[in-house]
Amino acid sequence: MRFTTCRLFQTLMFFSLLALVCVALQLSPQVSAQSTRRGIDPANMCNACNACEDFYMYANGGWLAKNEIPAAFSTWGTTSSLREKNIGVLRQILEEAAKNTAAPKDSLEQKTGAFYASCMDEPRIEAAGAKPIAAEQAAINKMKSVKELPATVGRLHDLSVRTLFSFGAVQDFKDSSVVNARVGQGGLGLPDRDFYFKEDEKSQTIRDAYVTHVANMFKLLGDDAAKADTEAQVVMKIETELAKNSLDRVARRDLSKQYNKMTVTELQTVTPDFNWNAYLKALNAPKFTDVNMAHPVFFKGLNAMLG
Repeated sequence: MRFTTCRLFQTLMFFSLLALVCVALQLSPQVSAQSTRRGIDPANMCNACNACEDFYMYANGGWLAKNEIPAAFSTWGTTSSLREKNIGVLRQILEEAAKNTAAPKDSLEQKTGAFYASCMDEPRIEAAGAKPIAAEQAAINKMKSVKELPATVGRLHDLSVRTLFSFGAVQDFKDSSVVNARVGQGGLGLPDRDFYFKEDEKSQTIRDAYVTHVANMFKLLGDDAAKADTEAQVVMKIETELAKNSLDRVARRDLSKQYNKMTVTELQTVTPDFNWNAYLKALNAPKFTDVNMAHPVFFKGLNAMLG
């Protein structure tokens, strides 16, 4: 019975695919030999695989057997080559825009070309070092108390520097016609909060490498090795504390746990040691009435850290 059911399933799949191909051909009677290869290619399937046991291999086994992941990539699929081709086209557009000295000033082409050229001017970038962010470093170094932190974080967020937490505008979870302000957990340099707590050897290796990376960033900013190592450890401690109060990725799939609308005044009661008005002013945020505090536990923990 099981064998018969599987054969019936495979037969139905075959005729369904055949019908789709026939319809496509009827809609495009002038299809060339080249364009017909854009549909489902039976060579990409694995007829030796049992569709009832492993449909993925049944549908893709032929393609997987003929395509290895290139050494330069972590993943590779049927659309990967298209993506790479698209990147090549975009690069060509940017390079041509950068070379076009006749483009009208302040036109999109001129701005795009200038931006790309500045990013590709590696000698100038290396010569500048950390000077372009010197003003922001100075502002951070001038802080004397926690009271000055909200304005500094707001300034950094205005520059798209992700620090401490996240802030933005999103559709209301219960009414997509409404856009609300949203504050949520953040401030982690590693991809997920679990990276800070797993005890396996690989996770520990990742944490050690991350601390080394952070220390190297401080060295590039001019700190000596000893000071950079100490600062990197402090960064790791702060991020670990933030991670303790962060929802894991499973909990974040439950949107009901991330819907806590309130006013800015109510927001202030959750984190009395963080001045939201000072933050929003430095952020240059537009006026709004409601805000969704997606992760109250995180912000209560953050406030405890500030205190």
